[in-house]
Amino acid sequence: MVSGTQRKYYMLGGKGGVGKTSCAASLAVKFANNGHPTLVVSTDPAHSLSDSFAQDLTGGTLVPVEGPISPLFALEINPEKAREEFRSASQKNGGSGVKDFMDGMGLGMIADQLGELKLGELLDTLLQVIQFLESQEYNMFTRIVFDTAPTGHTLRLLSLPDFLDASIGKILKLRQKISAATSAIKSVFGQEETQQNAADKLEKLRERMIKVRELFRDTNSTEFVIVTIPTVMAISESSRLCASLRKESVPVKRLVVNQILPPSASDCKFCAMKRKDQARALGMIQNDPEISSLTMIQAPLVDVEIRGVPALQFLGDIVWK
Repeated sequence: MVSGTQRKYYMLGGKGGVGKTSCAASLAVKFANNGHPTLVVSTDPAHSLSDSFAQDLTGGTLVPVEGPISPLFALEINPEKAREEFRSASQKNGGSGVKDFMDGMGLGMIADQLGELKLGELLDTLLQVIQFLESQEYNMFTRIVFDTAPTGHTLRLLSLPDFLDASIGKILKLRQKISAATSAIKSVFGQEETQQNAADKLEKLRERMIKVRELFRDTNSTEFVIVTIPTVMAISESSRLCASLRKESVPVKRLVVNQILPPSASDCKFCAMKRKDQARALGMIQNDPEISSLTMIQAPLVDVEIRGVPALQFLGDIVWK
């Protein structure tokens, strides 16, 4: 994972409460300590990176993390900022806004529904990924680690490029058909120039979504790492997540099983029962058709809270060998 100087993206995801943030942050520290200028990004609306690094990383901007050898920066994507930007893109702006364009075709309801579904947050995350590809501000980073939201939110994020590509394509095709009909129908759109501006914005957005989709599916530069814990419920969800990722053609190779009880010469009754339950869950992995082929990384339950760069380095040395 640390070899090579070309940029690589690692997305860590799974069920809520399995330790995704600790694993993502420890991987970012590991990369930085192995000479990679690294960025760790939280796409979860309920951010935990600040708690994990014991440092204020809020504000939706790049913040340097203190401690690692190579540069390490963190970014918590701001959901409120995302909502504001989506509203700005959807509002009427001299007749040239995307929503105004869709209203002109009787499709304003779609724009309203997008806002109600809070796709603005997901869209902002995707546009942020585009910034990683296009902006010089991010050129220095050779490793970008995503601390993703729990499973459902992340799957919506990964499927959004396809959804927007198809939806925008249908809207633009519909506009072309109506525009080609008669001048009377053209009058529905108001000023042709402003409607063309809106169409151009939609086309540009569509092109960007295609770029993000290609990045998510690039086996040479992108990998989704599933994080789970050794319980039947968590393993079952991880199996469904893996199936969904493969359906979206997202590369997935590794499964981190977190919070495994370490070996002990003697167990209390509680620990003995817990170890038995964990062994059953680990057995499920070996027999599961979706996740049995993944490289399994076992991360032990540790007796200290993983908070701050030294603790994250400690965890990273155990997990990311």
